Amino acid sequence: MMQKVLWLILLVAFTLLIFLNSSLPMSDSGRLSSMAAAFLGQLLDVAGISVEGNLEHLLRKLAHFTVFAVQGGLLCRTFSEFRIANRAANGYVLFLGLLTAVVDEYIQSFSAGRTSAVNDVLLDFSGTLSMWLAYRIWQWSRH
Repeated sequence: MMQKVLWLILLVAFTLLIFLNSSLPMSDSGRLSSMAAAFLGQLLDVAGISVEGNLEHLLRKLAHFTVFAVQGGLLCRTFSEFRIANRAANGYVLFLGLLTAVVDEYIQSFSAGRTSAVNDVLLDFSGTLSMWLAYRIWQWSRH
């Protein structure tokens, strides 16, 4: 029972963190992205790797995908802990991942200097979908 509650708390906390990040104004969000891109740029320079294009933009998009992949993994694990049948869990995981992506972009539309985009919903959901697929393949390979 305790493990079920722990996974549920992690899922809810992580989802709230996604929404909190979306509520940040562009000035705060942009500052965090700029710092991360500058740090990554320095690491890549040291390693002798050059990146074409806007590193900050690429990093922001990769963050979208990764954050939703993590949430997708938490969704899969939480439904698994509650012993929800895979067929039902598949629908719940994918629906909740898509719903989170839509709500995330909706929240962003009210944040100063930020916009919402259908492309970001699709990118976010692709993170959820990828992790869901990886989780199901992992489950299948164990049997």
